[in-house]
Amino acid sequence: MIESADNFPNVKRHVYDVDAFEILDRLRDKYLKEEGFVTEQMLLLEEENLLKLLDAEGYNTKERQKYRNFILPSNFNHYNNFLAYKLLTIDPYKIELVLSYQSVFFLGNSYAVKENFMGLLEFLVYDFVQKRVLPNEQIRLEKIVNWLERKRAFLLAKAHNEIDVGDTIRPKRTIIMDPEFANILYEKLKCFFEGQETALYNKLIKNEITKTLVFDGNANQLAELFKRLRYNAQITVSTNKLLAEWLVEGFCNINTRGKISRLVFSTVEGILKNRNREPQKKNRILIEVAQYLLPGNRKIDKK
Repeated sequence: MIESADNFPNVKRHVYDVDAFEILDRLRDKYLKEEGFVTEQMLLLEEENLLKLLDAEGYNTKERQKYRNFILPSNFNHYNNFLAYKLLTIDPYKIELVLSYQSVFFLGNSYAVKENFMGLLEFLVYDFVQKRVLPNEQIRLEKIVNWLERKRAFLLAKAHNEIDVGDTIRPKRTIIMDPEFANILYEKLKCFFEGQETALYNKLIKNEITKTLVFDGNANQLAELFKRLRYNAQITVSTNKLLAEWLVEGFCNINTRGKISRLVFSTVEGILKNRNREPQKKNRILIEVAQYLLPGNRKIDKK
């Protein structure tokens, strides 16, 4: 990449851009008097690494350093730390605006693909900020979490409520659940569907017709889990028959001979209807998600 000189050094920058040199200067102004948070040695190292990056990418290093101007592309790995520094130095009441702006233009890098700005923010940038935020500025962390929660709720609701996906028409939902709970259930269940996480998400959240998912467990464990979800009113499905059909159509498991085996409708429906077909207490899964209730305390069981 060779830099064009057409606009430099009069490059226009948006207030929400991640301008590396501007951010380094703001860090110096803010943090050097706060012992133990950001040191001069650390800032010098960050600038040295930045200059090495610019040089390797064909930029005019001396000019960029002189004019203190370089908007860091988000496909550079250095972007992650500098975004965190941006969140540490900007007006905290503008943090959510910065994140909305940056999420739109995120290109993806070695730490997160283009579609996973939220993951980069939640599991990398947030931790970086948390270790360096001043004691009286916890609001910065609150603003990051607020943006994540709002964005996640919006995306889940959008995915949950969309009818069409390209040329695919989604069927009417057999099982209805709150979008946020659907996401929690997905997070808990995906350990039983290793390598099939995307298909599981599409089935639970988007209600898309997917390939049959292979459950890493016994059929009665999966059926009994959804039985508990139903009688705890965490999912809504009109009859056990419909729930059994949904499970049989969407899932299979590995049988005792180590081969993929389709679920049997009569077996699944029997587990949903009869207590004596349920797995033993020690074999129930996700007991922290759906409480086990004695038959007399269940409002929906036989339908």
